[in-house]
Amino acid sequence: MRFLFFSLLLVGHLYGQNATTVYNKVSKSTVTIETNEGSLGSGFFIAENIIATNYHVIEGATQANCYLINSNISYAIEGYLAVDKNADLVLLKVSNLNKPPIKLSLSEDVIGQKVFVIGSPKGLPGTISDGIISAFRDTDGTRLIQMTAPISSGSSGGPVLNSLGELIGISVSQIVDGQNLNFAIPKSYLELLIKYKRSYSEPLSNLIDKLKIGDEHAGGIIFYLDSSGKHGKVMSKNDIGDLTWFEAYSNCENLILNGFDDWYLPSINELKQIYSVKEIIGPFDTQFYWSSTLYDVYPATNCAWRISLFTGTTEFYKRGGKDYYALLVKAVRNF
Repeated sequence: MRFLFFSLLLVGHLYGQNATTVYNKVSKSTVTIETNEGSLGSGFFIAENIIATNYHVIEGATQANCYLINSNISYAIEGYLAVDKNADLVLLKVSNLNKPPIKLSLSEDVIGQKVFVIGSPKGLPGTISDGIISAFRDTDGTRLIQMTAPISSGSSGGPVLNSLGELIGISVSQIVDGQNLNFAIPKSYLELLIKYKRSYSEPLSNLIDKLKIGDEHAGGIIFYLDSSGKHGKVMSKNDIGDLTWFEAYSNCENLILNGFDDWYLPSINELKQIYSVKEIIGPFDTQFYWSSTLYDVYPATNCAWRISLFTGTTEFYKRGGKDYYALLVKAVRNF
């Protein structure tokens, strides 16, 4: 009994050391983000003067500021360097605030792995919580990490870390009427955004779409609306191709020349929605089209989902290496 008691004390002591070590290592690299729309979220540095967070944290905002832990000094967000609305990620530029970037983990994440989350739940900056990875989920075309580390409103955009204080994901959402059902975006989506970021920032106001239904400048077709009838997506009229997956992911906005720079590669679920109304907005080519949705499950690693908009067939396909081919692209944008 005495040995068991000592063992429990030792485990608790080691956990405390672990959490303290992680907090001391990365807390100074995290921020609280506030926007002129009243939204509140978290973020963290991934490079000099560059903060990563969820897109929904700054969605609709024209101005935003960030704060360090235990500081009332406000730093203005200059603009964004890259955005992936489908993955709910954005890279923000802030000057005069250079903090150490959080290192991205190189190891494979596994179910049962210990994780730590730092953020500003309910506006309480520098809050650390812990848990484990409980599952991996595919939701709306995006792969998510399910974890027991608790997060709340305001935690969105904060780093999810392993026991070494390395980034494995970004807090994004929780099921409020469940028990410890919290979710994070895997770091792989952030790595892509970092790779293809701009060298200059654009104002947040550029993220607010001004397209109206029936606008001839859209260069595309509206393929679905929300319940209010005010928002939806526009699909490019012409196919783009043949492109490798990496060309498709990074170049959509540069290949559609009609005045908008926010075209992107749609997820597999968005492409399925296009297929569901193919009789209205088709016809489509018999070749396969790339999606942005990754499929990276061993042994089918380094793959992404593709779809035939002619037959509706979906399958995963190599997006890099020697065993892959260029496919077609049907770009979309929000309004």
